[in-house]
Amino acid sequence: RRYRAATPFAVTSEEGIRLVGSRVGVDGPALVFCHGFLGWHRKERIVRFVERLADRFRVYAFDLRGHGRSSGLCSFGDREYLDVDAVVRLAREESGRPVVTMGGSMGGIAVLRQAAFRDGVAAVVTVSTPARWEGHRSPAVRRMRWMTSTPAGRRSARLLGVRLAESWDGPQDPEDVVGGIAPTPLIIVHGRDDHFFDVEEAWRLYRRAGEPKRLILATRLGHAEDGFTPAFADLVADRLDPELA
Repeated sequence: RRYRAATPFAVTSEEGIRLVGSRVGVDGPALVFCHGFLGWHRKERIVRFVERLADRFRVYAFDLRGHGRSSGLCSFGDREYLDVDAVVRLAREESGRPVVTMGGSMGGIAVLRQAAFRDGVAAVVTVSTPARWEGHRSPAVRRMRWMTSTPAGRRSARLLGVRLAESWDGPQDPEDVVGGIAPTPLIIVHGRDDHFFDVEEAWRLYRRAGEPKRLILATRLGHAEDGFTPAFADLVADRLDPELA
């Protein structure tokens, strides 16, 4: 590998949430990577994906609140944008280079909201990100609702290492805030075979987003980290190159 070994970092959000992660990669543009629900930055598939991205970027991968070694309680992407913002600020201060953000599913909601509400990123990539909180009928979403809204499900989530907030404020739908990202470039990626969210979710985000924007509908991608392969990492890096030129 051309880059140094991964080094740990910890940063605190403006709410006082302690976020734990690792930085790895070449001396180039920074990329802040955000996992999805039930993920964490040291998960094997995510590690391999981040290592491939690290051939082209200095990658900051971390555990969102309520996951892994970070503190706080998961809010499904609502308040997680403050986690993203804290790591973006760290990456910008350390690298002095442009910072891009990338997130899958819940992590995609978080990077979308951060770019809409805060300044400071050069481009945004969302993968398998829903446009709405409601309206999903897939069995996978029904299972997730059981896990997040019933006592037995919440116990299961905790056994899987996720600490959930007791209540939820019902924030704006992602499609209602995505227009605030422009003129920051936005790349929306969705799998045609996503078993959580229909491809129409990607179209809804794309239609509401401002320019510049790009929609990539991929075959055999699945949902979020299902498609986090070295080949997909190369595709993302290639699409980001023109935005960072």
